[in-house]
Amino acid sequence: PPMHSSRTLLRATSPLVLSRGAAAAAAARSSAVGRRWASSGGASGVAFDHSAFTNDFLAQVTDVTEATDPAQSSQILRRLIKSDVLKFMDMQDAPEKFFLAHRLLSTVGLGGFGIRFTVQFNLFAGSIVGLGGPEQVARLEEIQRKGQLGCFLLTEMQAGVLSGLIVETTADWDSSTQEFVLHTPDDKAAKNWISQGYTAELGVVIADLRVDGVSHGPHAFIMNLRNGEGGELLPGIRIDDMGTKTVANDLDNARVWFDQVRLPKDALLNKFADIKDDKYVQTTDEKMRIEVIGQRLLTGRMAIAEAALLSARVLTMKTEEYAKTKVCNGINGETTLASMPQLASVFEESYQQLDDQIAFTAGVEERLNECLRTGSIPDADLVDAISVCKVRAIDVAIQRSHALRQEVGSYALMHHTGFELMDMFLCCKFAEGDSRILQMKLMRDRLKQVKKDGAGKALLDAIMPGEDRAENMAALSLARKLAPAGRDLEKMAALMDEHWREIYDLADMVSDRHQRDGKRSSFVEPIVNRFWPSSSSYDEDWKEKLSPRAEGWKASDDEAEPLVA
Repeated sequence: PPMHSSRTLLRATSPLVLSRGAAAAAAARSSAVGRRWASSGGASGVAFDHSAFTNDFLAQVTDVTEATDPAQSSQILRRLIKSDVLKFMDMQDAPEKFFLAHRLLSTVGLGGFGIRFTVQFNLFAGSIVGLGGPEQVARLEEIQRKGQLGCFLLTEMQAGVLSGLIVETTADWDSSTQEFVLHTPDDKAAKNWISQGYTAELGVVIADLRVDGVSHGPHAFIMNLRNGEGGELLPGIRIDDMGTKTVANDLDNARVWFDQVRLPKDALLNKFADIKDDKYVQTTDEKMRIEVIGQRLLTGRMAIAEAALLSARVLTMKTEEYAKTKVCNGINGETTLASMPQLASVFEESYQQLDDQIAFTAGVEERLNECLRTGSIPDADLVDAISVCKVRAIDVAIQRSHALRQEVGSYALMHHTGFELMDMFLCCKFAEGDSRILQMKLMRDRLKQVKKDGAGKALLDAIMPGEDRAENMAALSLARKLAPAGRDLEKMAALMDEHWREIYDLADMVSDRHQRDGKRSSFVEPIVNRFWPSSSSYDEDWKEKLSPRAEGWKASDDEAEPLVA
């Protein structure tokens, strides 16, 4: 296949026109995901020039595929941050631009830089935007000006992607010094698989806030990890690199321990809760709870779903272009790989399924954007719809890419085709809530509705004809099977193990309903194949390049100063 330079692909502000399948089917797909390319964000969106933003953003990441280790990749992100092309506050002020940036990166290639990018702009800076008080949010301007990197420290060794939001790291309030004491009680509570955790000098850490020995649950704290860019770790902090992976080795992943690390009072992100007169207090009517502290997980799920879908579609587009030029010997002479009926069928089915999922995901994003602009917490229905987006988007991306891989022969084994990045879909499946955890949440929320409605209404819904009858019957049946456990967790665990298939079947029915009834929309940009070939080399000694003493190291324009005293 032809190899395009990044410079020639920066022109991509018009759709790639594809010739595929029957005209009627192509028209139907075009209608399902009709693209708009204008200078406004739509009726409810924020106005900005999408074409100009696309070119400006891509110009900042032209060398991202050449940065094959964390030392190089982190420097590109610092440059992008300081460019101000995308601002940290755009998540709130222009969320369409925030999501568009994620999608643009996925059309270049779904690599480790995309994760590094979303950790910085969504999990780290976004947590400060969503959970920080006015003074803390104001600090983001300085962080952006200096190009400082941050990470998000939530996941723990024994509370990984299959465990949900469980936090054993502690932050005890010390009234004698007016400080928090951040501590990892044992190895199972070490922060685990922290993306950008090795190269970042700042972090937002989630810890169990305790005052006078009373736990107030997980809260977010902002902290310094290192003494400036490339500097030494601060006292009491230990960080290990997670090691070489099958993909995305341009991204550093770290395991982090804290040993009685002292944090100042203003380290607690205090939009919703604070310490006053040595007492824990709520600062707004909106109480701190999982839906509040997990806001960035919701935006992350949307960004990941969109990135996976566009990456899979670009892979399909790129492979189709190759298949059109690959000459094969047919029964009656030369033909092309693309004309083979089994492959033509895969292309047809892939575009149909991917485009349908894109339309649903775009509709959910529009609902979420309204919440981001107003600072409101998404309601339960939107939270579930976001979960459906992530579960179904990743499933479709994996299934369609695998189906394609099986039909294109040795092409799928070659580097620079896009197939070498398929393990990134597994990263998408795990990140910001594993698919199984999200399905469990969909089931739990559905059974809560059964309990809220009462047995009478639940029974009536189950027997009345309608599109939701199968789901209503499954929900009532599962509720009855789990009811004998009551509040006995051991019995509940045993019953859930016994009925695990029914649990996931109910989650699938809930997902089907959301996709059937959900609003359809489209993204603001055309989907363009910008895949940039990446280097296959990897410098295993990349850590040496992080040190200020390393040859070729260049300090930031501003000396890094502590974010918190």
